[in-house]
Amino acid sequence: MDSCSKAGSTTTTSAVTYLAVIHGAPYTSAATIYLNDTLITQTTGIATGAFSPKYGTIRPGSYAVKFKKAGTDSILDQLVSSSYDTLNFYTLLLYNSFNSGASVTGGTAHVLKIWDDFSSVTSANAYYRFFNLAPDYPQVSVYFNGLLTQSNRTPADNAANDGFNKFQPMTAANYTITVKNAVTDSVIATSPTVSLQAGNAYTIWLSGIKSSNNSGMSINVLQAQY
Repeated sequence: MDSCSKAGSTTTTSAVTYLAVIHGAPYTSAATIYLNDTLITQTTGIATGAFSPKYGTIRPGSYAVKFKKAGTDSILDQLVSSSYDTLNFYTLLLYNSFNSGASVTGGTAHVLKIWDDFSSVTSANAYYRFFNLAPDYPQVSVYFNGLLTQSNRTPADNAANDGFNKFQPMTAANYTITVKNAVTDSVIATSPTVSLQAGNAYTIWLSGIKSSNNSGMSINVLQAQY
């Protein structure tokens, strides 16, 4: 489908559900995805850190979801059958919880189904949500242009608190986004000159595996579009 910002106009499209995937589990290898035991990814799977640049479409219905280690029949995690409704938007998020593993092949992974609700998005503001997908950092704080916006975010806390999956309004502008260790106040990663545009929704997340200089850490900014 052609790309449209955020939820876009859904008046001309029927009988589809919109689905995106984020492989946000740095201690987990590439993963294949099955809906009702039907493979929907390439056999090589989705690489660690990869994500959908825009929503794809599936037929509305009820689906059981399985994430498997690519190239094997080993299940990383699964979700029981649930409904994917017409003209709704969903994200399947694969993540590692804090201290989940010590190698990219051995980490315990979990999958979360998120309903991406754009009903509150208006042209008056930009909208964002933030995920801490860095299992090595138990507490992080988020700054926009040096202003503390969210504090003490723990790894994949949006799995337990659905409020973190909701899009929050903010003034449309260019921002430098910085994520710091909430305990030491040291910088983990910075993303300069991020344009958050009015009427659009963005998913922002911290990812990577901790190193001595945090060279493997990054901030991802994904504009919702299909």
